[in-house]
Amino acid sequence: MNKKMELITLALVIGTILTGCASAPGAKFSGLQNVPSGTAELIVYRQSAFFAEGQTMPVLIDGNKIGELYNGSYLQQQLTPGNHAIKVTTGAFGKSAEANVQIVAGERKFLHFDFVTGPLANVFFVGDSLKERSETDAMADLKVLSSAKPREMGK
Repeated sequence: MNKKMELITLALVIGTILTGCASAPGAKFSGLQNVPSGTAELIVYRQSAFFAEGQTMPVLIDGNKIGELYNGSYLQQQLTPGNHAIKVTTGAFGKSAEANVQIVAGERKFLHFDFVTGPLANVFFVGDSLKERSETDAMADLKVLSSAKPREMGK
């Protein structure tokens, strides 16, 4: 019985460490600023979930990695207006979620990276998606998320 308690304690400690490693490094979402003139803005986000909470998900725009989504985080990226290929990868064996976004100057779009959780959760991320959300829906989701980008020094 004592050995069983030691294993449970060890598993909890390791789980806590792994969860801490995947916490979003930035500040809590505090609202939106105007999109800078001549550019567009994309916000990709992932809500908090127990499944895969310790896993980060790389985000690529037009094949270039711009950062990683942590559990309960968002990435905010300025873009040149036009068509862009967005991809969130889930690991070597996991299915990637992809979307194409047509965005014009002064516009802001929101993409929600979602995957199956609960009893149907799977390590291959079958059923994941990257879907555009309205500003109203995205703002309701974003209010509890943290930036996936570290705070800039001096801010």
